[in-house]
Amino acid sequence: MAAEAAAGVPVEPVLPPEAVQQFERAVTAMSSGDLAAAEQGFRALATAYPSYSGPLLNLGILHAKAGKLEEAEKVIRDAIARNGNNAAAFNQLGIVQRKLGKFQDASDAYTRAVQIDPNYSLAWLNLGVLCDLYLQEPQRALEAYERYLATASAPDAKVNGWVTELKKRIGAEPRSAQTAE
Repeated sequence: MAAEAAAGVPVEPVLPPEAVQQFERAVTAMSSGDLAAAEQGFRALATAYPSYSGPLLNLGILHAKAGKLEEAEKVIRDAIARNGNNAAAFNQLGIVQRKLGKFQDASDAYTRAVQIDPNYSLAWLNLGVLCDLYLQEPQRALEAYERYLATASAPDAKVNGWVTELKKRIGAEPRSAQTAE
């Protein structure tokens, strides 16, 4: 955290232990399917800690899971207003915008997520899928998938297959052929 502060990146305030416990209870409620308790917990935290973006982000995820996409988009934007360097919030915003059919906005959100955190593999994957299936930008999709594979914590055979298929589609040589020379 000290490195982030030194680099000029805003750091969310440290929460007191009771707030951390309340947040963990809300996350547990969300995970176990008790969405009403989760929503209540996240709303209370968002009110009590107005500079912290995490409760609003999770509230947005809850809304998205419930199919309330416009509400999810608004709440996630509120989370971003609290912390404009929250890569996870931009990634979630992209997911919601893709579901709403706002493909260019989703592209912008995923791009912002990976600008904030270049090693955020899930945002690279989401950008790749968006470019491949929705924007018809195979070269950009290939680059995003390759960044995903380079940053993912484990190999991903499915995405490796997509990369191979994309390379055939756009006429790129496989890496093994390029390095064999």
